[in-house]
Amino acid sequence: MWIKNPDGPDVYAHVHRPLSAAAVDRGYPGVIFVPGGASPGTAYDGLTEVTADDVAALGTVVLHYDPAGRGKTTGVEDYWGVRHQRELSAVIKRFFDVEGVNRENVGILAFSIGITTAAGALCRFPANGCRIKYLFDWEGPSNRINITKNDTHEPLMDFPMSNDEFGREREAAAFIGGITCDYFRYQGAIDHMQGAYKGHAIELLNKARAGLARSVRCNDNPPNCYYEEAHPERYQWVHTESNQKGRKSWILKYLLEMQNAV
Repeated sequence: MWIKNPDGPDVYAHVHRPLSAAAVDRGYPGVIFVPGGASPGTAYDGLTEVTADDVAALGTVVLHYDPAGRGKTTGVEDYWGVRHQRELSAVIKRFFDVEGVNRENVGILAFSIGITTAAGALCRFPANGCRIKYLFDWEGPSNRINITKNDTHEPLMDFPMSNDEFGREREAAAFIGGITCDYFRYQGAIDHMQGAYKGHAIELLNKARAGLARSVRCNDNPPNCYYEEAHPERYQWVHTESNQKGRKSWILKYLLEMQNAV
């Protein structure tokens, strides 16, 4: 489908549905994928370790989209900034009108740096009348230090930490305290970008807990607990023997838990 975006180019998107044709009184749970890196949403048609079909197979209606400047959506790449955040608000509004979606059970699954787009959209551009149940964060960075990896991350060499105009629009830590839904963080023992470092996860968890989030949880740790950055060894991080296969199993498990939460 094409989604009308009042503040930019129309957005190209795909909807994936469960194979079962059985009627569901209130509709199926819904999930909006927010892509990580510079990926288009169409990557989740089958090129990623967790695909849209994987999540649809749980009995979920899934939407993924190409942000401006990627895939089939025209415009200029915004690197998760204010235009991408506002764009996601338009995508959320349209998803709530998709047939068969339970509007009381819609969540966002943000991959990696997609958390910046997702947290920014929910905090700064809430879609009126569209209540998001949860934000699921898959190992997203929290601030410009870990986004740029201390100015060593090659794709962002043109946007150093000293570029405050760029940085302040793209730090999820600045927005996470303003979200009002449940916040869940999937965090592996070895992060896909940050290695064994856990400071980015702990920063987002603690700021969400101190903010407006309805509940905050990471992995199988107790909900709404405070995380001590100096002692990451005290908390449960996901250990997987095979990173890709293991991550998929855990992500789908936790996603179901968030959908079924009261």
